[in-house]
Amino acid sequence: MKKSVLFSDFTIVTSHDDGKATISEHSYCAVHDGKIEYVGSSKEDAVKILTNLCGGSFEEYDGKNRILAPTFANAHAHTPMSIFRNIADDLALQDWLFGQIIPREDRMIAEDFEYGHLLTLAEMIESGTACAANMYDGARITTKASVDAGFRVQQTIMGKKCEDGKWSVDRDDVVDFQAFLKETGSALITPSLLVHSVYLYPGDFYVPLAELAKEFNLPVSVHISETLVENENCLKDYGCTPVEKLDASGLLNEHTVAAHCVHLTAKDRSILANRKVWVAHNPSSNMKLASGFADMPEMQKDGVRLCIGTDGAASNNNQDMFMEMRLASFMAKGTKLDPTVLNASDVFHMATRNGYLACGFEDCGLIEEGMRADLQIIDYDCPQMWPLGNALSALVYSCGPKCVESVMIDGQFVLYRHELTTIDMEKVTYFTRKTMERLK
Repeated sequence: MKKSVLFSDFTIVTSHDDGKATISEHSYCAVHDGKIEYVGSSKEDAVKILTNLCGGSFEEYDGKNRILAPTFANAHAHTPMSIFRNIADDLALQDWLFGQIIPREDRMIAEDFEYGHLLTLAEMIESGTACAANMYDGARITTKASVDAGFRVQQTIMGKKCEDGKWSVDRDDVVDFQAFLKETGSALITPSLLVHSVYLYPGDFYVPLAELAKEFNLPVSVHISETLVENENCLKDYGCTPVEKLDASGLLNEHTVAAHCVHLTAKDRSILANRKVWVAHNPSSNMKLASGFADMPEMQKDGVRLCIGTDGAASNNNQDMFMEMRLASFMAKGTKLDPTVLNASDVFHMATRNGYLACGFEDCGLIEEGMRADLQIIDYDCPQMWPLGNALSALVYSCGPKCVESVMIDGQFVLYRHELTTIDMEKVTYFTRKTMERLK
């Protein structure tokens, strides 16, 4: 249930659309009907606004030793894959995907999608994430679970089918899902077309997919240049890089979210920048699968729009966006031998505002008047965060999930003082244990 709340005397850390983060101590934030109505230093003004909106019936949340920050938007995940956590590790990507994961995915049933998804949402919520781009099948199942949990998701639609070994677009799938979304009446879900990669479908199938996305004004979710093998095979098969192949097919534009982008040429970066593609950086997964180190500083210099994702729990093992921010910054500094690149403000903006924009939620990811109330409360009265010092640096370089006290999505507390309010973890644990025993 949406609540009217006065967040009182907090240290507020937020990014802004110029990409720069600010820190405001002893500040107040008024939330009503899912929207931020006031941000500033005057408690009197905040109370006056809430009194006019709800007659003075609001909760006051004490901000002593607390940070109020935007929640994270995880720009690339495979949420049901939490059921494959810790069962296919220390393998090369091709062996991991085709030898271990896909054979298990072929045996999944409806409850695996639902409870694997809910398990991931619970983990994300408890680590300050309120939005995720879910590149996976089972769209109706995971969408309903997301709405019931009060969680924002950019959900992929298959939009294709394979009959007798031949791929074709499936317009009915898109039409049916859009009708289903309308029936939910929820603004928490945005759709996207699942394209996956240049290596999963026949070469002549990418143009029809681009035409389908254009017809229905759908964003596109795709992996690009995750490994050297992917690039080598694309050059052998098509005489060009994956970026060039997808661009020639019409799949790259301002609504495309491209995951990984580890092995790019200067021309690739230029194409991605000119097409205004969102690149979702996945530092943990890229290192665990030994895919390589994406050159985020060069992408940043070239004007590529950047965000951060965790990838799935089978290739990362957790969904911790604090860790991804820290690793993104440290990897860039280490590979460039320059401690100033991809600083705390940069990666915080990538993990919050940019992630929301990439997922199609334009009124989220900032603590500003008129934005939706997607907020996390961090308790810094703990050894990990004390002394606080610079609050932005503390969030990026020191903080972790255990410091997240509460999470609000669209004005509803989905985590309240360390207690999940919309997900039954006992039920999730029971069903995911059954799944693990069946698919191990």
